[in-house]
Amino acid sequence: MPEEYDSMSLAAHGQWASANERISIVMAKTLRYQGAESPFYKYQAAMQMLYRLDDPAGQISDADIERYVMPLTGTNDDWSDASTRGSYDEDGALVASMDRLMRPGAPESARALAFRIAELLHVNATQGAMIDGAARLAAGDPALRALIEKEQALRYEQNTGRMMFARATDNLANLTGRADTAVLNRQSSIVEDREKALKEASEKLRGLRHDIAQRFPIYRELVAPAIPSPEKIGAILKPDEVYVNLYAGRNASYAFVVQPGGALRAVRLDVTREQLKKMAVALRASFDAGTPPSRAGDAGGFDLAAASGLYAALIAPIQTSLQGATTIYLSTSGLLAAVPFNVLVTRPAKTLAEANWWITAATPVQMPSASALVLARSEHAGTAGNSFIAFADPAFDGRKTLPISDTAAPEVRARAIPANADVTDFDYHRVAPLPETLDEARAIAAALGASPQSVIWGIQASRSQVLKENMSDDKVVVFATHGVIAGQVPGLRKAGLALAYEGSGLADSILTIDDIVTLRLNADWVVLSACNTGFATGDAGDSVSALSRGFFGAGARSLLVTQWAVESQSAKQLTVGLFQAYTQAPALSKAGSLAQVQRDMLNGKYGALYRHPYFWGAYTLAGNAAR
Repeated sequence: MPEEYDSMSLAAHGQWASANERISIVMAKTLRYQGAESPFYKYQAAMQMLYRLDDPAGQISDADIERYVMPLTGTNDDWSDASTRGSYDEDGALVASMDRLMRPGAPESARALAFRIAELLHVNATQGAMIDGAARLAAGDPALRALIEKEQALRYEQNTGRMMFARATDNLANLTGRADTAVLNRQSSIVEDREKALKEASEKLRGLRHDIAQRFPIYRELVAPAIPSPEKIGAILKPDEVYVNLYAGRNASYAFVVQPGGALRAVRLDVTREQLKKMAVALRASFDAGTPPSRAGDAGGFDLAAASGLYAALIAPIQTSLQGATTIYLSTSGLLAAVPFNVLVTRPAKTLAEANWWITAATPVQMPSASALVLARSEHAGTAGNSFIAFADPAFDGRKTLPISDTAAPEVRARAIPANADVTDFDYHRVAPLPETLDEARAIAAALGASPQSVIWGIQASRSQVLKENMSDDKVVVFATHGVIAGQVPGLRKAGLALAYEGSGLADSILTIDDIVTLRLNADWVVLSACNTGFATGDAGDSVSALSRGFFGAGARSLLVTQWAVESQSAKQLTVGLFQAYTQAPALSKAGSLAQVQRDMLNGKYGALYRHPYFWGAYTLAGNAAR
C-alpha cells in the first residue's frame, strides 16, 4: 500500500520517527479490519519493530518488544496463522529484538524473552514443511477434520464480524456532528450489536482452539507449536539432562541453557555466523567427501582444529551449566544443524590419539525445538507388541533383484544423487542403490529376535507399502534408504525418504513429510539408516529437523539418523551393538545405549581402524533420549 512504500522510503533515509508514524497509520486500519492474525498486519508490525529498533534516538523498552513477540509464540487457545510464520521481515525483526534483549547488563526477564525468540526462530525454520502434513493428518481423522472445518468456519465468522464492526464504527464516526440524534442512536446500536457478535465469535474460536489443542496435541504441534517457558521445560527434564538452544547470529551468537527445575542461563557467544560456518565446513569436509580412512591412525583429513574450535565457541562458555548432565538436548537451525556435535573435542589436539572427545562425558541429542521435547514427554507410550519392521534396499529402478550376500565387501554407501550429477534431467531410476542395507536390517532384526520376514526390501519397500502398514505395534522401525532434501532435484519441494520406484519417480516414490505425519506409529525407535544427505548444508539440516518433527508427530519417540555417508560394515556393527546394549540392559537409556557403542568403537573394541570418528560419529540421536 502507498503508506508502506512511504514508510520504507523514509526509513531508507534514516527518518525513523516519520517512518514509524506512517506505518502506524496503516497498521491501525489493518488491525481494525483484519485483526492481529492477518499476515498483512504481521509484516507491518515487523516493519515497525525494525524501524523502532534501528532508530538511534528511539525509546523502545523491553515491554514494547514483549508486546510484539508474545502473540507470535502462541498459547493453547490462541495461536497465530502458521502459514505466515517465517516471513523474511518477521525473522529480521525477531533477530533484531533478540540482539537488543541480550545486551550486556540486561535483566533476567529480557533474557527469558530472548529465549522464546530463539525457540520461535527454530520453529520457523521448518514450519512451512509442516502445514500440508497437518492437512493430511486432519483429512485422515474424521473427528479432527470436523473440528478443523468448524474452526475455519468460526475464523471466517470472526473475520467477517470484525470487518462489519469496523465499518459500523467508521459510519458512526462519519455521522457524528452531521446527523440528528435518532440516526446516531440507531448507528450506535448497530455498533454495539456488531461488537457483541465479534466478541462472541472470538470467544467461540478461542474455546474451540483450546479443545483442539487438548484433544489433538499432535495437530497443534504441526500447525503452530506453542513456545514453552523454561519452567515447563525444566519440569519434564530428568536430573541428568539439560536443554540447550543455540542460535548463530550475524554479529554474535547465543546459547540458552534450561536445567531441570527450569533455571535458565542465557549467554552471548563472541562468535559470528560466518566464523561458525567456516569451522562447520572445515569439520564436515572429510566426512562429506565420502572417503573414510583405510589405515588405523590415519587422520583421514579430519580437522581437529575445527572440532576444538567449535567446542570452544559454542560449548565451553556454557560448560558450567552442563555439569552433571549426561544427555544434552540441542536445538539448532540453519548452519548449526549441520554441525556433528558428537565429534567435537574439548581441547586442542594435534593427533587423534591426543583428542579428548566430548562424547566421552556427555551425549548430544538433536531436538527440533523445546515444544517437540515437551510433547514427546507428555505423550504416554502405548504397549507395542511386535519388536521390529524395516524397509531396506528399495528397488529404485523398479526391478526385482536378488538379495545381497552377507559376505559382500564393506563399502561407503553412495549418495542418492552424485554430487556432480546433472539434475536438470532427473531420472529416478539412477538413484544409487543400497544393497548392503538389507544385510544391516536383517542383522538388527536378529539382534532384536525378530523374524526375517519383518524386513521388507526390493520392490516391496515402496511408499504405498509403507502407507498401508499399521506400525502401531512395532517398537523399532527402520528405513534403510536415502534421505532426500527439498530442492535437491527439480520438483522436490519437501524432504523425504527415497523408496522403491512405483511408476512416476518423485511423485509416488518419495515418502514425504506429508506422508510421514499420517503414519500410525508407536515406536521407541525410528532408524533412518543411510539417510546421509540430510546434514550436508545448513538448509539440509533443517530438512532433517522437519523430518524429525514429522516422525514425532506420527508417534515416534526418538530417531537415529546418519549425518554422512556411512561405511557399511561399521554401520552394521554400530546399529547391532546399540540394540544389543539397549535390550540387554533395561536401565540403559537410548542416549546411553548409543554412547556406549560409540565409546566402545572409539576405544578400539571393534578394531583400531574404527576408532576414527568417520565410523562412529555418523549416527546421532534425535528426540526423547530416555528409556
